[in-house]
Amino acid sequence: MSQSVEPAAGDSAEPWQRVHPASPFVHGWLAIIGLVYIYWQNTDELSWVERFSGDRLIWTVAGAGIALLVVLIFYFLSWYFTRYKLTSTHVYVNSGMLFRSQKQARIDKVQGIDIAQPLVARLLGLAELRFDVADSSESVLRLSFLRKADAHELRQVILQRARGGRPAHAPEAEQAAADAPAPADPQPAMQASPLMAKVPIGRLIASLFLQLPVIIGLLACLSMLVLWISGVEGIIAGLVPSVLAFGSWFYKQLNQGWNFTASASDTGMRISYGLADTRQHSIPSGRVQAISVTAPFFWRMLGWYKVEVNVLGTKSDDADNLQVLPVGDFESVARIMGILLPDLGVENQREVLATAVSTGSEHGFIGSPERAKPLSPGAWKHQGFLATGTTVISRYGWLARQASFVPHNRVQGMSWLQGPWERGRRLAGVRLHSAGGSITGYVHQIDADTAAEFIRAQTRRMVER
Repeated sequence: MSQSVEPAAGDSAEPWQRVHPASPFVHGWLAIIGLVYIYWQNTDELSWVERFSGDRLIWTVAGAGIALLVVLIFYFLSWYFTRYKLTSTHVYVNSGMLFRSQKQARIDKVQGIDIAQPLVARLLGLAELRFDVADSSESVLRLSFLRKADAHELRQVILQRARGGRPAHAPEAEQAAADAPAPADPQPAMQASPLMAKVPIGRLIASLFLQLPVIIGLLACLSMLVLWISGVEGIIAGLVPSVLAFGSWFYKQLNQGWNFTASASDTGMRISYGLADTRQHSIPSGRVQAISVTAPFFWRMLGWYKVEVNVLGTKSDDADNLQVLPVGDFESVARIMGILLPDLGVENQREVLATAVSTGSEHGFIGSPERAKPLSPGAWKHQGFLATGTTVISRYGWLARQASFVPHNRVQGMSWLQGPWERGRRLAGVRLHSAGGSITGYVHQIDADTAAEFIRAQTRRMVER
């Protein structure tokens, strides 16, 4: 993806198209709210009747009309100068009134296209396309906003061309669709995208209140509230920011899990979620660099897990790692792992996965020796790793337990970890680093000779690949 690049000569005949006329309002509705707020603050000394009566009403209507006219002119110019073009090889997006810019994405480099609907766009039936380009080192190319149906249709056309499908002009495509026989199955889309996991609302809310950060945050806010009611002066100064910070974090977690569904696609997986703002992410399985399966303390009693991935190019707006399952049971985890990492390098994949997310030394897992017990009294029995023919599986943690899966061909580097206490007990650890996020494989507090042999074996794999 690049800027200020002219279309190829063969593409010049393709027509430029404009985004939806309401697009500037989706971006700038806060400007109108800001004007109303400024007026309200400047007339704070007036009563409701005085604001909207007599000469005050005339000046209010005149001022509001002029301000609205200026905003509408700006919106019109912004819409007029924002255009896009789809050619056989590129997607172009032009924008800007005074400072013009053109961004492009090569269709053959498009790995996926996400669909986003902020709250206002959702109310207006609009959607934004976000392009995941393989060779992109800049911010993701965005096309906003189109009618939701048009956005989905354009997404399908671009992905078809990216996979080498015959590029068809819109009239030809419509004629082909009209001439095609009606499908025998009334739900072909459901067959094309089988559902891998869905998060019930009740389970999502329960999972949020069963996390230690939420429990501690609620107890802290409740304690400060009790102190404030008891007459402790100044406690309100800490209560308000604490409630705001906790509420912001809680809403973000709720929004990322609300109406969450994960479906298999022909290239990997597609997830969708959102309470006020909805998102749809496409995750090509070939770009997954590492997978993490986490079970917080209280979740383990219910058999619940969270799955996150390191993936190149496609990330959440609020985190380094992309969440592909906010909360789910083992069956959901197994189905998702079967899509994102179909080959664990062992024959009994389900049994190995069950051991990886729990504990035990079955199926070849190498755990921490008993001399690690003084250093990790609550976790040493759970710690362990398994290097299969394709993947390094490691597990660690005490209250919140985590299992990481890093394919051998995705390892970008390794680091040796051995503090003075580990050195005295002949223990060591190894971290496996990958791209696309902060998930790492963590072989923790194993025998030092075993760790050294593992590094030598992993180095040979990195050289041979």
